[in-house]
Amino acid sequence: MPRPKAHYSVVVKNHETGQQLKVELIDLPFVSGRTFRLRVNGRWARKLPTGSKTAVLRQLRAWWVLH
Repeated sequence: MPRPKAHYSVVVKNHETGQQLKVELIDLPFVSGRTFRLRVNGRWARKLPTGSKTAVLRQLRAWWVLH
């Protein structure tokens, strides 16, 4: 089965430690709204498996503030 292509992606990198977080948003088939399936660092997301751009950026901002 081919790997689905991302519609959007966001990469956040800590230049001091070299760690990076890559979040990819993949379109869901047969969905009328703008809901995406999420892939984080190449693996399907578990905590927030699907979400909108707003929900993803809210989670990303919370992670960013925490670290």
